[in-house]
Amino acid sequence: MENLEKVPVVFVLHAYQPITQNKEILERIINNCYIPFFSKLLENKEVKISLNISGCLLEKLSIEYPEVIKLVEKAILTNQIELMGSAFYHPILPLLSEEDITYQIRKQNEIIKGLFDIKPIVFFPPELAISQSIIPYILREGFETIICPTNAINVTYGGVYDVDDRNRIFLLKRNKIISNKIAFDEFKRDDNKTLSEIIKEYNQFNLPIVLAMDLEAFGEHHGDYYNFFFSLTKKMSLLRVSEMTKEFMISTRVDFFTSSSWSTTNQDLEEGIYFPLWHDPLNVVHQLQHSHLELLKQVKSQISKGDWYNDYQAAHYSCQFWWASEIWWSPELIHTGLIFQKMILKKMSKELSETSKQVIFNLSEYFTNRIDELLSKKRLDK
Repeated sequence: MENLEKVPVVFVLHAYQPITQNKEILERIINNCYIPFFSKLLENKEVKISLNISGCLLEKLSIEYPEVIKLVEKAILTNQIELMGSAFYHPILPLLSEEDITYQIRKQNEIIKGLFDIKPIVFFPPELAISQSIIPYILREGFETIICPTNAINVTYGGVYDVDDRNRIFLLKRNKIISNKIAFDEFKRDDNKTLSEIIKEYNQFNLPIVLAMDLEAFGEHHGDYYNFFFSLTKKMSLLRVSEMTKEFMISTRVDFFTSSSWSTTNQDLEEGIYFPLWHDPLNVVHQLQHSHLELLKQVKSQISKGDWYNDYQAAHYSCQFWWASEIWWSPELIHTGLIFQKMILKKMSKELSETSKQVIFNLSEYFTNRIDELLSKKRLDK
């Protein structure tokens, strides 16, 4: 275990709670994770992270829990936190239109500018869900680096991706295996075991190890797990993403790119399923959920912008689909998403004719009833 301090590691942490999260759960997460984690971060001045906090969560914290924002601000001022850009309501970006992608990214940038007077240059796609088609929109908003999933690109660590003859961006690759082992506590809080695997990986390529995971792992998913994080990171040489891209100038060209997410397996890609936890073509509930969301898009195309627009964007939040995946399953949270969409649909439809409203609401009921039937069948099968 010699020369541990020379192993460069980048920790990319992501904090997100859905727009529909209830107050009791949010406060538990704040007390179990956010406050103790950021407090301990400020006590450990040598620890540096790159952090994404989804805009909808930032907004909620700034209004109702300003103590969390103050901790983050202090850590930014001590250069311990580099804030990353993302999409405000945590949608799966490749599933959105150009207008919606741009809106989500800009709204995230606006809240970061308003709260911290920062313009981020590193982009964290929600769920690391990425496709070739969304890169120009990210680049257009001034980002220089995108965190991407392991199987999206064909280079070991990361590289330069040419969008066209004049525009390029750096794609930084997440180490999926070690990230997931830490996130799911597979090392059983054993510093030496964790470091041994990191060193073994580092010795293969002599390039920084990029570890990306949910911030909530450290205290909410695993009680007091932030203690392990700070014990572990004391034995590493930590870099923020922007520091790492300057210190380790990699000119490798990325000549292969595929749509993926941090949950997409190689088998999923072979089957042409790029975002299996959110848009699985073989998952009937997913297809019905997206059909219901398509109703909102159709209404949007027929009306002028109004006080419903932010809610319409929020309706794309990812959790409602995640809880309908084959891995995770919650009828209650599937219904929460449908209720939220139906509320917005009603708000959007106000200026339509009664005939149009009736057609739209009938379709909405049809999709909802079909989902209910499938949920009931699944319960019986279990």
